[in-house]
Order: sequence, then structure tokens, then C-alpha cells
Amino acid sequence: MSKDNKLTSSEAEEVGGTSTRILDAAEKLFADAGFAGVSVREIAGAVGLNQASIYNHFSSKRALYEAVLDRGFTPLRDTLAAAALSLDDPDAGDRLLEELAEQMWRSPNLPRLIQREILDDGEYLERLSEQWLRPIYEEGRAAMEKSPWAASWESDSDSLIILLMYHLIFGYHFSAPLTRRVLGVEPSSEAMRQRQLKFLKLVAHRLMVTS
Repeated sequence: MSKDNKLTSSEAEEVGGTSTRILDAAEKLFADAGFAGVSVREIAGAVGLNQASIYNHFSSKRALYEAVLDRGFTPLRDTLAAAALSLDDPDAGDRLLEELAEQMWRSPNLPRLIQREILDDGEYLERLSEQWLRPIYEEGRAAMEKSPWAASWESDSDSLIILLMYHLIFGYHFSAPLTRRVLGVEPSSEAMRQRQLKFLKLVAHRLMVTS
């Protein structure tokens, strides 16, 4: 560290890289075992650090869990908020799906983390729902209401359409073990990623057809 106690660019890059490694490991472990089922010691071991080193980056396990959620959900929320301003463009729906799918591939364990909380009815499920999932749902609903296809839907269908798209996008990731065993293919391969995106667009187009 420099004499004025400010990080040099190389030091800042190293700190940022370590934080990212910690977040990646924590996301996977929380997805595997839930918030209550993972210790800071386990996360440290997965990254090759000691427990004290984790606390140099995150003040507590709860702060680390919050950081995992923030990293995963903030881009989704922001993407949906931006989409609400541009869905009058006929190509905006496809771009939205491309961005959402890409964000999921950057955080493939996030859907599994949500599924783990749901299955466990964990202590974080209520907060996860209120702080992240409900706002993301509302952003999605606002985007749908401003889209040129809204008039073709029944008034009580929008929430079900959002849930359907949630399961199509998120479910692909938390069902990955079944995809490997039942279909005999690797869901994270480039070929399957492109097939998933093509299918998402096909489903969206058929849902969004105007009457």
C-alpha cells in the first residue's frame, strides 16, 4: 500500500479479484446448502484463504450473502427497468431476453440459490422475496404494461406470464443436473446456450402475438 494509505492500481485490482473469487465461491456454496448450511470457514477453504481474510473483504457471513444477492439481482432489476422505457421498439423484446440470459450465465448458481431458499423455507426467503424478487417482478410487470402487446392479454394474465418466463429462464439453471442425466447433454455448452435463447425468443413471440 502507498504511503498515503491509498491502494495502488495493482493492489486495488488484487483486492477486487479476491472479492470476486470469494463471491463466486460463496454463491455456489450458498446454492448448494443455503445460508444456514454454509460457514465462513468453508467459504474461505474453497477460495484458499483463512477465515480472517474473508472478514477483510466482508464484515460477516450475512454481509457476504447480501453481496452475493446484490451482485446477482441488481443487473436483472436494472435491465428490466431499462426495458420498460424501450419496449416500443419491435426488437427490444429479443434484446431483453438476450441480456437476461447472459446475466444468468454470469451467475449460474443464483437460480439454484433461490431454489434452495424456497425448498428450505430458509430464514432469508422472506427478505429475498421482499428486497429482490418482488421489485424485480414489479419491474417486469411495468415493462409488460408498457409494451405494444399488452392490449392482447387478459388483465389477469400478466403475473402468470412473468412467472412462466421466470421458470423458463431460472429453471433452466436449477434443472441443469436433470438436463445432463435425462437429455445426456451439457446445459452450459455453447450449443445448448444458443438453443435455450432461441427457445426463449420463440416462446416470447408466441406469447406476445397481438390479437
